[in-house]
Amino acid sequence: MAQGFASVQRNNVNKDPGYKTLFERVNIRTGGVKKSLSWYRSAVRAEASSYKKNFNKYILNEKSDKVGAAKEQDANELRRFTVQGHLYMFEYEAKMRHLPYYDRFPLVYVLKASKSEFWGLNLHYLTPKKRIICTKKLMQGRIDIPKRCFHKYLQPHVNGLMLDLASSEWDTAILLPTEDFVKNVNDRTFPISKEDVWEETDEQFYDKIRGQRVVKGYGTPQSKEMSK
Repeated sequence: MAQGFASVQRNNVNKDPGYKTLFERVNIRTGGVKKSLSWYRSAVRAEASSYKKNFNKYILNEKSDKVGAAKEQDANELRRFTVQGHLYMFEYEAKMRHLPYYDRFPLVYVLKASKSEFWGLNLHYLTPKKRIICTKKLMQGRIDIPKRCFHKYLQPHVNGLMLDLASSEWDTAILLPTEDFVKNVNDRTFPISKEDVWEETDEQFYDKIRGQRVVKGYGTPQSKEMSK
């Protein structure tokens, strides 16, 4: 079981030369020494500042990372479809008929999935502090997340590949400022304040989905273990 958030901890630093993803660069910044949450959050935001709204850069980084030697790669994987028990970053264009707004770059823990659609909990609907609380519980094998985070996603509305995050990278992913809430009106897109979204979630924070965490794989033992 992953142990992240133990101050926050980062003990193994890859010093080999080669391409470095954002996740690896954050790891290197720690020097293998445990850091405070405030330090870690600042480091994550500093590394992510050059990405801004260019979400595709995360995917391109991972593609470049996989070209190098295996020992120089992070543990994340790129996927075309989801499985239960994994945490994903991806770009999404929602159907707006029944939604007041949606997140264009969700961070979703998947509860159930098929090849055409999946259901999951978008952690971006939580403040960063509450994301940490809920993610700690996931790492302990428990789902305890507000129903406000629950959404259905249609696979054809996912733009490009999805980043399947290894549990060793969850503490970085949940602090990345990639949330982008928007609403569409007459084919025009308008931004929604993330603070307003967080406030709405806080009002219903204790109305939760609870249960035991189940992790599935992609057919290999490694793909299942990466998210434990």
